[in-house]
Amino acid sequence: MSLSHIDSNKNTKDAKLLLPIYPRVAPLQKIFIDDLTATHSMDRRRQWRVPWFILLMCFMQISLHLISNECMQRRLIYRPESCHEYWRYFTYMLLHADVWHLSINMCLQCFIGIWLELEQGHCRVGLVYIAGGICGALANAWLQPELLLLGASAGVYAMLCSHVPHLVLNFSQLSHRFVRIAVILILLVSDVAFTVYHFCINHNRNPRISLDAHLGGILAGFLCGFIFYRRLERISTTTTTWHFLSTRSA
Repeated sequence: MSLSHIDSNKNTKDAKLLLPIYPRVAPLQKIFIDDLTATHSMDRRRQWRVPWFILLMCFMQISLHLISNECMQRRLIYRPESCHEYWRYFTYMLLHADVWHLSINMCLQCFIGIWLELEQGHCRVGLVYIAGGICGALANAWLQPELLLLGASAGVYAMLCSHVPHLVLNFSQLSHRFVRIAVILILLVSDVAFTVYHFCINHNRNPRISLDAHLGGILAGFLCGFIFYRRLERISTTTTTWHFLSTRSA
């Protein structure tokens, strides 16, 4: 038997040994590549909806920051001893300590909430946002009753953590799923790192962070996402194309 024949038999055996591996690896590679490049067959018209709730919140927060005075802030800020004044559970999220505080919260709520609102709708995202603010105020009143509260951080955290139930309910329907997961993890890890640094180095002063309000918003967003969010319907591409062509021909 020639050496070339022996080498060819050896290569054939090696290929047979590798064959069981590739059927397992290839689908994973295909799923990941399709997730980054493919356009899923959801109704793409949702991308063109206007995120009215997020825009309304940004408009009110900017307006109040510009026009509010000391008297208005006293009436709108959350005070645990004024818990019977129910509007404070929402209005404290419209106030911010300074321009930096306002800018950070606005950028985060736009980055986190706009795409979520386009996919889940105004009312559902609004309910999660407000529920996060209410739970953040209650957690702050329970654990730090001497601390006044202002800022939209609890609502922002609620929207951030509501991405988890949104992904769980609609994982097969969403595009860029792994990118979304990576972004959520990066934001959470970055915030935890900053909070630890602020508590250890600055001893939670200037500004003073209400960790209890943040945790209340996180818990509310996670739970309310499963309660309020819905499964997205998938519309086939062929049906959408046929409907478009029929409309054009008519």
